[in-house]
Amino acid sequence: MASPTIDPTLCWYIAKTTPRMGVRALEALQAAEVVTYQPRASEVVVRRGRRVVRRTPMLIRTVFIGVKDEPHLAVAKDRPGVAEIVCYPVEDKSLEGNISGPVLKPARLNAEGLQRFVDRIAKGEIVEPVGIKIGQGVMVTDGPFASFPATVERILPDDRIAVSVSLFGRASLIELNIAQVQLL
Repeated sequence: MASPTIDPTLCWYIAKTTPRMGVRALEALQAAEVVTYQPRASEVVVRRGRRVVRRTPMLIRTVFIGVKDEPHLAVAKDRPGVAEIVCYPVEDKSLEGNISGPVLKPARLNAEGLQRFVDRIAKGEIVEPVGIKIGQGVMVTDGPFASFPATVERILPDDRIAVSVSLFGRASLIELNIAQVQLL
């Protein structure tokens, strides 16, 4: 899976969404022409007796947003489903006579650092199947090795696993789709 490209001409920030409003916040941000990135992980779950790959957010209620300038950031902040933009405190030096104290300023992200983060996530994207671990015994349910017992040797990208099957008294390594095996 190719990693998305982070546009270095945009200003990148972290937006927190309100509970259970992540999809609505993403749609509202994209409608306001805000570039969004939400890292997701794949996991295999059983639904109605079938194994299904589900993409869940890696960082709960967190979206990286790319905006053009401060007014565009203000538009993004006011979208439905967006709770806040992650900020840090700075000393207020704007006007004479104001009560001194810290003010919150949106924390801008480095585009190159964010791109390295995105590349690492994309490179390391391996489906973590629920309940399947290395060394665990499984039964092959589909293909030419159906009904053969096997042992999980490796978990591979793209929803695949490498299992060893005993053929003629010796272990042979084969690659299967996660949906082709069943736990013993």
